[in-house]
Amino acid sequence: MASEFEWQAEFRYRLETVKSDSLFTSKPITTNFTRSRISLKFFNGPVTAFAQLQDSRILGDVYNRPGLTLPSYNDVEFHQIYFQVSHLLKRNWTIRFGRFEMPLGNERLFSKNNWNNYGRAFEGIHSFNQNKYGSLNTFYLKNIDSSTFPNDVWVDYISEVIQGVYFSSPIINNSFPLIFKHLDFYWYNYIYDINEIQLMRRTIGSRWDVGILFIRFEGEYAYQSGVREHDDGENNISAAMSIINLHLDLSFIPILTRLSFGKENFSGEDFNNDRIDSFVNPWGAGHKYHGYFDRHTRFSDNYSVGLDEWNVKAIFSLPGDLKLNVHYHDFKDGVKSDPLGSELDIVFSKKLGFGGVLQQGFARYWEEGGGQLDYSWLMLTFTL
Repeated sequence: MASEFEWQAEFRYRLETVKSDSLFTSKPITTNFTRSRISLKFFNGPVTAFAQLQDSRILGDVYNRPGLTLPSYNDVEFHQIYFQVSHLLKRNWTIRFGRFEMPLGNERLFSKNNWNNYGRAFEGIHSFNQNKYGSLNTFYLKNIDSSTFPNDVWVDYISEVIQGVYFSSPIINNSFPLIFKHLDFYWYNYIYDINEIQLMRRTIGSRWDVGILFIRFEGEYAYQSGVREHDDGENNISAAMSIINLHLDLSFIPILTRLSFGKENFSGEDFNNDRIDSFVNPWGAGHKYHGYFDRHTRFSDNYSVGLDEWNVKAIFSLPGDLKLNVHYHDFKDGVKSDPLGSELDIVFSKKLGFGGVLQQGFARYWEEGGGQLDYSWLMLTFTL
């Protein structure tokens, strides 16, 4: 009764249309998605309780049972639910327990995956501290913890754990035109154990964001090592990710607001040696960097071909507070740089009243070999 509380409601509707030369039908496929979230946050001194209910569905899905007196399989669930204690030891140190979103850095490695109709949440413990030197995040996450009970004995069946540290330091120097906006360092372990297969993968890396006058350089490098043990022996892991982006702030000229050039490389598995060479990035953001088709985005295992990509992105400010984003991507594999395809994205967006945003997007993907995939969407979001 003594607690204070805040609430928020969000509704999102998205209409998607896909047409492909490789589909069995020449007609476009249209799908209606909705996502509704209601969030409640309770405060009582340094203790916070947060609960976010989410309903995600495809309208007309056979599992929804619309118009029928049968139970639905699309139950409302907690997308996030956690307790948080702040100001531990009389310092700006916070610890969080439960299920929560955990976007870190620029979300290349850990994202909330907001474009997806369900989003991404982790479960475990997340501690963070903020001071004049930056913010330090430590986390211990349980993705999978499953047991069996054969022969009256409990046995761990599958265990998947992520544990690590992410440090972000905002560095601003106003006395010199060269400004470090961010300097991040991170390290995390991924441990996976199922029956006769054990995997331990370490990732260590750094991200930097440097600006000089109207030019910004953003870069990131990460290296993965470790070992995968199985019945036939073991394989060592040696993989890398390297990113470099150049952003030009052109807001001082009409219409064209920003122009960006990017080069991204994720090493791939060439199967010519006993080493595992592909970089794994299963929890990173998808279309945010590599196009709306998500053809070459998150690599969930150690046997992908990787990615060698360059891209050009432009942002235009049009009359009526209308924003236009134009992106072009060229994709090659990360082993031999063989062509995979290319993509052009065009997105119009406009902010509406009452916390609304309207987006209209068009994308075309040219598959290597002549195939073509067209994709368009209309998305309306309201936050109250």
